[in-house]
Amino acid sequence: MNKNKQIALITGASSGIGAEIAIQLAKKNIHTIITARSLSRLIKTEKSIIDNGGTCTVVKLDMKDLHGLDNLGKEIFKRWGKLDILIANAAILGTLGPIHHQSNDEFLEVMMVNSISNHRLIRSCDALLKKSYYPKACFLTSTVAIEARPFWGAYAVSKASLEHMIKIWSAENKHNNLSISIINPGKTNTRIRNQAMPGENIENLQNPSEVAKIIIEIIFLDKLYKGDTIDLMKLNQSSNITGSR
Repeated sequence: MNKNKQIALITGASSGIGAEIAIQLAKKNIHTIITARSLSRLIKTEKSIIDNGGTCTVVKLDMKDLHGLDNLGKEIFKRWGKLDILIANAAILGTLGPIHHQSNDEFLEVMMVNSISNHRLIRSCDALLKKSYYPKACFLTSTVAIEARPFWGAYAVSKASLEHMIKIWSAENKHNNLSISIINPGKTNTRIRNQAMPGENIENLQNPSEVAKIIIEIIFLDKLYKGDTIDLMKLNQSSNITGSR
């Protein structure tokens, strides 16, 4: 592999927005490292990447496996010595309902996957990103992170926690060229959305492919983000995305 080729890590890349981001980045001649719990679904993403002339590395990884996240950073360093792009997309919903009905075990699991694992991911990838000329990190969030919406329990808490953690990390990197963004894709036809809103008319939802395209355009803009939160639904209503690096 060309040593100058960019390397991207995408978590939760077995379906939906994560898979589409991986496929579209690979089309740009970026080598993608794709992770998820389901190997069979990851292989489908891999096939799409290869069919489009791209390259990827498949890593079966549960975000609750904190030591696995540590080892992932070590392996990336051994093989490529750097990481150019980090897309933190992996998340789980948990049960929706009154927060006092949610089991402690499930609450902890959602917090682990959606928030705590991303702390471990940052620890594992911070130095790798700083080996890149134009490092970019992007974390996907949800509207419920800033709205105290009833019945969204641990999912909302985990996303609020994630956003605050990323803003702290961004503030700690305000004097370098590490670009860190938080993107809220909005209502999109994904497995989590379908789980949260069963029976919803998918014709009213965004297509993951189009959302992925916009996210990639945003992170490649000639702009240095420092914990900026970008709401795609509002962005689509107000302006067009243009320009890239």
